Amino acid sequence: MNHNLLGNLALTGLKNNKKAVLPYILASAFTVMVFHILVSLIDSKYIMRDGVAAFKGANYIVRFVSIGSIVVGIFAMIFLFYGNQFVMKGYKKEIGLYGVLGLSRKNVSTVMALESLIISASSIVLGVVAGAFMNKLMVLWIYRIIKQPFVSGMDFSLRGTMLTVIFFAVVFGICLIHNLLTVRLGNPIELLKSDNIGEKEPKVKVVLLIIGAIALLVGYKMALSTDNTFVALGNLFKAMILVTIATYALFIAGSIFVLKMLKKNKNYYYKTKHFISVSNLMYRMKHNAAGLASICILSTGVILLLVCSTALFMLGEQNINSMFRRDVVVRDINDGDVTLDEYDAVVTKAVKEAGISDSDRIVRKYYMDICNVSADGSIECYTKGNYDFTSMRVLYVITLDEYNLYTGEKETLDAGEILRYSAGAKVKAGENFNIYGSDYKIKKKISSKCLEEVFDPSMSLFDEEIIVVADKTEKEKLLSQNPESLVGFEQVYVGFNVPKDTSYEQIGIVKDTILKAPFEASVTYKEDERSSFYSIYGGIFFVGIFLAALFLIATVMIIFYKQMSEGFEDKKRFEILSNAGLSDKEAKGAIKSQVMLMFFLPVTTAIIHMIVASKIIRLFLGMILYVDTLTFNLAIIVVSLIFLGVYTLVYNITSKQYYNIVYGKEA
Repeated sequence: MNHNLLGNLALTGLKNNKKAVLPYILASAFTVMVFHILVSLIDSKYIMRDGVAAFKGANYIVRFVSIGSIVVGIFAMIFLFYGNQFVMKGYKKEIGLYGVLGLSRKNVSTVMALESLIISASSIVLGVVAGAFMNKLMVLWIYRIIKQPFVSGMDFSLRGTMLTVIFFAVVFGICLIHNLLTVRLGNPIELLKSDNIGEKEPKVKVVLLIIGAIALLVGYKMALSTDNTFVALGNLFKAMILVTIATYALFIAGSIFVLKMLKKNKNYYYKTKHFISVSNLMYRMKHNAAGLASICILSTGVILLLVCSTALFMLGEQNINSMFRRDVVVRDINDGDVTLDEYDAVVTKAVKEAGISDSDRIVRKYYMDICNVSADGSIECYTKGNYDFTSMRVLYVITLDEYNLYTGEKETLDAGEILRYSAGAKVKAGENFNIYGSDYKIKKKISSKCLEEVFDPSMSLFDEEIIVVADKTEKEKLLSQNPESLVGFEQVYVGFNVPKDTSYEQIGIVKDTILKAPFEASVTYKEDERSSFYSIYGGIFFVGIFLAALFLIATVMIIFYKQMSEGFEDKKRFEILSNAGLSDKEAKGAIKSQVMLMFFLPVTTAIIHMIVASKIIRLFLGMILYVDTLTFNLAIIVVSLIFLGVYTLVYNITSKQYYNIVYGKEA
């Protein structure tokens, strides 16, 4: 057959189905753009130059962007295949007509290949071009997030572009193969009449219903009962998998079960309004349950990513100030040969040589160890093979003289008495407490203020225990009960603030002077740590926002396609209801209420999922940063309300197309 004719048929087919094809091309182009931006950033000279980080922490951004590109790639395959299914659904009659008119399957396959080539080429070209232009904007956005000075110039990644083109060519190729198999296995008459085949009332899938109910209960219980950060690490992903399974199972089987129960209730079912709603909803859920579950899962993903990203953004400075209470921190493992006065003198010399003044200087000495807390609350030795992350604590031990010096108090202790602070347990004055096999009496519960500024940020995963003993002899006696300690050591902490106009050169002099002292100390500067912090969490924030945007676009696309699909089906239902004697107003009301129920059920369920998961997610985030509960809950409320508003807006916009299909005009 003439190739020009086949080409014209392909163009005509695309034109006739433009309401489905154009949104698919735009959504595909957006997905291509996101993928192209991410893979291009991996090679960007503004992030890495010849394998060397362009700024401190750039390697972390590359890691997170790499992970994000893999997630987008996996998602793209699923999403584009789903969209292709809907576009293909609109072609079935047309393909069947080609067969009836005498076109061979080879010719039909050629037409479909040409249509697929146009769609894929348009999507890839639009996505790559948009990605190339947006790439620099994304670099500037990253620099803004991590508080780096802006850079000039453009950057184009040939490797990123080639990878994008090849990857999406393969994805669209897989979609085409699926479409061709559908044509080769289908009968033209069956394809032509695919929308007119009678339907049977759906049956309840009991096994799926039971699996869904159990998965939901176990997943929710896991999320609500988790109280420990390390337990949250394992339970979060288990709970997510269980709730995802439960969502699909209950949307598919649970919805039919509920509607069947309503149908059996004669007093409810045999009322005109309920009769129509229940009957129609049963058939709607049969076809749309999986799609609605997908909307629910994607909506949950959008809310989750935005909440976590928002929390990172809102809590950034709070975390830096919490982890680094002083501008400059000096830490040293002290073997007893150097006194606190000598440390103080070295710091005084360092700031003097740098030509700056310091303020709020504190000097602390303490013993730090890792221990386990047993079921009865006693502290046990932490040795090789004897550890449990869920019960692990960071133990700080100081003498009474040190405590009174640090706090300005005048506490006293008798033999066998201690003062105690615990971040993970209730402390009562007068009760006995066992440490390393020795019993002590708690005289008083103290606050963490005596040592909280010296808490090591790298150990923030574990709760702290502070024990104050009577004197140095009692301290040595206590520590001798734990001779196999793997990490216990005496440590000195010196922290001080410097003027805001202090230069990096001056800080360099301070560091060099301290590092030349007769002890092996480490020196940390808050501004350096701030750069690292924003590079790490800025990368997470950037990728999180990108993925949230991608999931949101996917949600919008599924809603749009479902509105169109529902529109063609409801057009027939509207005619049936009108022929059955219902007025246009009653028929429209019945259909509108069903559509609203179906499309707002997923977002409502998504918000419920997020509320239930809030505790375990907060604990999980606690592994990488301090999470204020009030701020985190506020982020959930704000993000959920904004998402609900966007979801409603999308629903209202797509509803116009829906009502045009059903009634021939907007309703």
